[in-house]
Amino acid sequence: MIFSIEESIQKLKIEILSQDWSLSQKKIEPLEAAFTCLKNRFKTRKSALAILTMADSVLQFAKKRDTPAPPEFIDFLKETMAHVVNMYEESKFDPDRDEELFKRVYAKFVRLRERVREERNALSDPAPEQAPVRGAARPAAPPVAPTRPARKGPPVAKPQPEANPFQPKAGTLVYLAQIGETQVGILAADIALLKTLKPKRKKLYIKSSQIPLKDLCGFFRSLSSQLQGSLSSLKESQLKRLALPLIVPQGMGLPPIPDEEATCLLILSHEQRHGVVLCRQVEGEARELLSFSRAKNGDIAGLARFADEVELPLLNVGQFLEREGFLSLPG
Repeated sequence: MIFSIEESIQKLKIEILSQDWSLSQKKIEPLEAAFTCLKNRFKTRKSALAILTMADSVLQFAKKRDTPAPPEFIDFLKETMAHVVNMYEESKFDPDRDEELFKRVYAKFVRLRERVREERNALSDPAPEQAPVRGAARPAAPPVAPTRPARKGPPVAKPQPEANPFQPKAGTLVYLAQIGETQVGILAADIALLKTLKPKRKKLYIKSSQIPLKDLCGFFRSLSSQLQGSLSSLKESQLKRLALPLIVPQGMGLPPIPDEEATCLLILSHEQRHGVVLCRQVEGEARELLSFSRAKNGDIAGLARFADEVELPLLNVGQFLEREGFLSLPG
């Protein structure tokens, strides 16, 4: 099976948007062909080639596994494919952005690899083979190895369905925000604070990947009085000591690294988890949701519909805060 570059990109897009998270042999073979084509296309871009190699490792892990791959492995595969599509469609090659994206993806790949090692040790599986991810300047990362349950070992748990599926009801208030070039919806209940970004501060925040809340204090107004949600219950002294992580939501069409053209920041809170997302623009008034249809794509939960036939992807804030957000204790 041989694909052209356009056919390969189209195949990746189809799988990214697919709501079926199983990986049958019928799906794996075309993806293998697409990866082979795209590896040749990106052979001169080390970061892109490394990301493709990691995606292929997860694909081979799913191919050789006797049981369905856990959801987080499929999620990683879809995320890396979305990054590859974005890198292909970007009009300008920026090696620094590619390198930053590689570091983020590689960190997640290492966590998956460690999980496989732990599972392998528990089941007394043979050691995985090594496969290069980058050039000689960086230690090669072994691929995510298949794990097969030993005959006398404990049973491997099957992936469980989503306990609390993200399904906002009609009438839910949603703010429209622009992240990079993409406009998305964010539930008003998840927004704790909106602040304008100063250019110098923005560079520091992107470099450090965190936002000290003391930077957002006003001269005449306490920080806690400005916040919504569970953060507002914390004491002012506690808030001033906190630094929230800068989070980049994942999904096709969303920028893979913090947007350097952002003009404002959103502090997001879901229950006791918190984080910050950089935006170019946020509408001044919330809109009422008319309907919502699930179509999972990374942190994009589905399509939200509003009046005047407006349709936008809706972010599942709880999902990426659960993954990367700061956990605070009540009071």
